[in-house]
Amino acid sequence: MKGLNKLHVGLALSILLFLALGYWLVKPKLPDQPPYLSFSADTDGTQAWKELLSTKQAVVKEWRLNWKHLPSGTSMLLVAIQPSGVTKADREQLLEWVRKGNDAVLFDREPEGWEMWKTELAGDGEALGNKAANEKKTPSAMKASPDYLQAEGKFTGTVETPYRIQVGGAGQALFEDERGVLASRVQEGSGSITMVLTPTWMQNGTIDEASHFELIWPLFAKSWAAVWVDETHHGFGTKPGLLAVYPAWLVLASVQLGLALVLWLWLRGKRFGSVHTPRAWTVRRGDEGVHAVAAWYERLGYQREALAHQQLFLRQLLHQRWGLSPSASASQAAEAARGRLPEAQAAQLARLLAESPADGGGSEKPRAAKRRGVSTRAFVQRTREMGEIIAYLEKE
Repeated sequence: MKGLNKLHVGLALSILLFLALGYWLVKPKLPDQPPYLSFSADTDGTQAWKELLSTKQAVVKEWRLNWKHLPSGTSMLLVAIQPSGVTKADREQLLEWVRKGNDAVLFDREPEGWEMWKTELAGDGEALGNKAANEKKTPSAMKASPDYLQAEGKFTGTVETPYRIQVGGAGQALFEDERGVLASRVQEGSGSITMVLTPTWMQNGTIDEASHFELIWPLFAKSWAAVWVDETHHGFGTKPGLLAVYPAWLVLASVQLGLALVLWLWLRGKRFGSVHTPRAWTVRRGDEGVHAVAAWYERLGYQREALAHQQLFLRQLLHQRWGLSPSASASQAAEAARGRLPEAQAAQLARLLAESPADGGGSEKPRAAKRRGVSTRAFVQRTREMGEIIAYLEKE
């Protein structure tokens, strides 16, 4: 029993050692995503800020389309954190969207092309920038505008950009350090656009350092109908769908035309669904042979032969009903009928059992019918009378 327990323990330890060694050798690595992504939990991502913002705003979503497709409406906010590849057309489209009554907050260490902001190197230009990149950053004192941050106290922040926003114009300075303005807001039409030179403060690993959170969170104190976080200029842009490419009036007109076409087809009686084929079109008729023989009799003019077949069938029916011999004469049949049929029908039966009528003439008779001595009119009349007698006998 003790040897069995030791065996079990040794087997369990071997399995654990095998799993630990395998995990250490082939340890899965998380993909190294680009910085400033709002859906990245890395230290250089901004997911922590986005999740906190989602608890304060009604709608917080990613924006992955071109800025020319920004949603129509007002009271919305677009946040772009260190965007790359922003063109002149993008800036113009964003400003037009802001002027309609929306807001935009841009975090960019080295903003270029924005007419409302002029940036300058604070200090010794390029040398200062290289020094800032090589030295370990230490928090510096910050000063916030009373209109922007009314809380009292000392604020600090780690600044990694050598640029500062030039003071002057219509811009409002939000906070700055001893070297110059780091954040400025400008009114554009019915909206506003804010530029902040400290995008690293938004990252997961630095947002809670120094006074970073206290200085950037008031930027999002306002309530918006929707907050869009730009991911298009992080390389995660998508093309709009087919309906988004065309203007709304064209899509509406196309839908109305489509509905009108469907209504027109319905009024015209077009069928929507499976097509039913009548059974008579696919199944051979049981009397097809009879119709074929009748057609040949008619084409070859065999009226006299057809009348003979009718007479034979009538004699067989009389034999079945009355016991009259098939070879009985017409007078014998008339005698048998007088006790069973009215006088007129008895006479008609005797006449039908007589020989076929002679040719009655007529220009409409086929040549074959003329040779056989029965006209078409006489054949039709005699067949109708024969059918009446047969029908009467079958009802008895």
